[in-house]
Amino acid sequence: MILRKFRPNFSALAILSFKGINYIKLVFLVFLTTSLTVQADWNLDESQSSIEFISIKNNRILERHSFKKLSGSITSEGFVNVTIDLDSVDTKIPIRDQRMRNMLFETKIFPTATFSAKISTNDLELEGEHFWVDEVKGRLNLHGLDTNFIFKLIILNKNNSFRVVTNYPLSISAEDFNLNAGIAALQKIAGLDSISSVVPVILDLVFVES
Repeated sequence: MILRKFRPNFSALAILSFKGINYIKLVFLVFLTTSLTVQADWNLDESQSSIEFISIKNNRILERHSFKKLSGSITSEGFVNVTIDLDSVDTKIPIRDQRMRNMLFETKIFPTATFSAKISTNDLELEGEHFWVDEVKGRLNLHGLDTNFIFKLIILNKNNSFRVVTNYPLSISAEDFNLNAGIAALQKIAGLDSISSVVPVILDLVFVES
């Protein structure tokens, strides 16, 4: 979608006004129509996308977890927004899912996490199949706190889809989001010697052209 500048034809407006059309209503309709064109060009395909994180317990056991519910978009200006439903955390163990929701994420207070970034609009306008690695500045809002990140993404533009994959896992520190108390509580209730406070996160997101 290409947003073109709106150039009103004043002579045409004058003719219309003489024919009994309310000019204020006309301007409102033009503004509303123009505003509606500023919308997401790409929407997240939840069925093909995943956000996974790896927990490390007792300094040697790695376990891979994910979230079942994601949503997001890329606007025509290149703004990327992804929302994670933290209640949808999936560790393959129901009681652990419940403990993470209640003791770690505190989803009754902080139900979602959001990730935002900005990519070049030139990347969105490429036709055919293209593959490249790009450095991106992003921001994560989690547990009521924001942290900025700079990381590399593998990007594939193919067949009206836009796939974004982390080149290497993104390291999230529990301390940055005031999650240390939650990790300590999980460690105690599970009877573990330790749970790592730095969590690798893997993004694999597919956006389809709207």
